Amino acid sequence: MRIGLINPNKKLKDASVHLGLGYLASYSRTQHSDINIELLDTRVAKKKEYSSFLNSQFDLIAITASSQVFEETIEIAQHFKSKSPTLPICLGGSHASTEKEASIIDFPFDYAIIGEGEISFSKLIDHLKGNIKIKEVPGLIYKSDSGIQKNNSPALISDLDEIPFPAFDLFKMNRYPQHRMTTSRGCPFDCVFCNSTSLWTTKWRKRSPQNLVDEIKYLNENHGQKTILFNDDSFNIDKKRVIEFCKSLISEKLGIIWSTSIRVDLINEEMASLMKESGCYNVSIGIESANDKVLQLMNKSITREKIQKGINILREAGIDVYGQFMIGNPGDTLDTIKESVAFVESSNLTGAEFYTALPYKGSQLWDFVQKEANLLTSEPTYTYHNFNPRIIYETQDFPYNDRLEAIQLVSEKGYYYGLSHDHKIQLVDLGRTLAKLIQGILKGKLGNKIYLFLRSVYNRYK
Repeated sequence: MRIGLINPNKKLKDASVHLGLGYLASYSRTQHSDINIELLDTRVAKKKEYSSFLNSQFDLIAITASSQVFEETIEIAQHFKSKSPTLPICLGGSHASTEKEASIIDFPFDYAIIGEGEISFSKLIDHLKGNIKIKEVPGLIYKSDSGIQKNNSPALISDLDEIPFPAFDLFKMNRYPQHRMTTSRGCPFDCVFCNSTSLWTTKWRKRSPQNLVDEIKYLNENHGQKTILFNDDSFNIDKKRVIEFCKSLISEKLGIIWSTSIRVDLINEEMASLMKESGCYNVSIGIESANDKVLQLMNKSITREKIQKGINILREAGIDVYGQFMIGNPGDTLDTIKESVAFVESSNLTGAEFYTALPYKGSQLWDFVQKEANLLTSEPTYTYHNFNPRIIYETQDFPYNDRLEAIQLVSEKGYYYGLSHDHKIQLVDLGRTLAKLIQGILKGKLGNKIYLFLRSVYNRYK
C-alpha cells in the first residue's frame, strides 16, 4: 500500500519538520509492515520533486492542515481528485479538529481525523485494507450515502514514550534550519483564545527526560547538530521534569543550544539556572496583556506582577525572553494595548511580538464573538489570516478604528512586523555565509556554538 503524506505550508514563515506527520508515519509503520510512505513538504520541495509527487500514484493521501494553509490544502486535494476521483483523501491537523464535519462537507476530502491521530490513522489503513469496518475507526469523520458520519474519539495514548520517534527519514532534513521536538501534549490551562484542546484535550501528558535525550542524540548523530526548539504549549508545567532533563543534558555533555515556550509564572531560580547551563538561550512567554483585568477575563491565571517576576528570574539567569501579546481579547481596549506596549519597554523583555486575536471554533473567544461582539466578515475562518488589516470583529469598547490604531502603534514600534519571503531568503543566505565564515575561522566548539547561535537568530526573526 502506497501512502502519500503532505504538509502544505508554502505561506508559513518558517520551514520545519511537521512532527505530526512524522509521528503518523512512525506509528503506522509499527502496525503495518507492508506500507510504503512518501512525504511532500511544499515549503522545501524543489519544483521537480513537487511535480513528481503530485503526478505519482497512491492508494491513500493524507494532508495535514492548520486554518492558515487550508486553501493550499484544498488545491492539492482537488488536483488528486481530478486525476483519480476514487482516491481516498484524508484531512488531519488542527483545522479538521476545530471545524470537524464542516472541514470536509463541501471539500474534496473523504475523511477527516480529529484529535490525536496515530491510532486513528493506523485504523483507517486497516479499514482500507478491508480488515475492519469504517465504524471501527476511532476519531474519524467520513462521507457516506446518508451524509457526514462521525465516530467516537479514540483513547489518548497515555505513555508518549511508547510512540516511536518521528519518521525523520521521510524529510529532507538538510533543508530545515533547526530541529524541532515535542516533549508533551495537551495543556491544563483554559485561555479563552486557544483551541488546542480540540486537538489534545486539557489532559497534559509528558515524555520522560531520558526519552528526550535519546531523540536529541539520534538527531545530532544522524542529521547534524542544530539549535533545537521544543514546541510544546507549555514546556515547564512539570518543574521536576524540567530540572531532571536539564541535568541530563549537562551530564551527557551534548553541547546543544535550545529554546522553548514556557509558563512564566512557573519558573524559579533553580530551573532558570539549569536551563541556561544546559544550553537554553531564549524562551517565549505568552503574556497576551499587561492589564490584570484583561488577563482575568482571558482565564490566564496569572498577574502582571507574576509575569514581571518570572521575566526578572530568566534575565538574571542570562536567558533572553520574548513576550507574545495579543490585540482584541475580551476586555481589551486601545488603552490596554498602550499599557502592554509600555510594559514591553519597561519590563526588561528582550523583544516582543503582537498578534491580533482570531476567533476559531472550539475556543471561548469564538463564543464571545458570537454573543458579545460584532463579527465584521462572513468569510470562512480559514481566510482570517489573509485579512489586511487583520481585524475580524469589534466590540463597543474596542471598535474597528481603535483596533486599527492599535495595530499601527505596535507596527511603528516594530512589534507587528514581518519580512517578505524574498527578504527572508536574502537574510538567510547572508546569515549562513557569515556563520560559516566565523565557524571556519574559530573552528572547534566555540566556532560551532557561534554558528548555531547565528542560525537561531535567523530562526527567530525570519
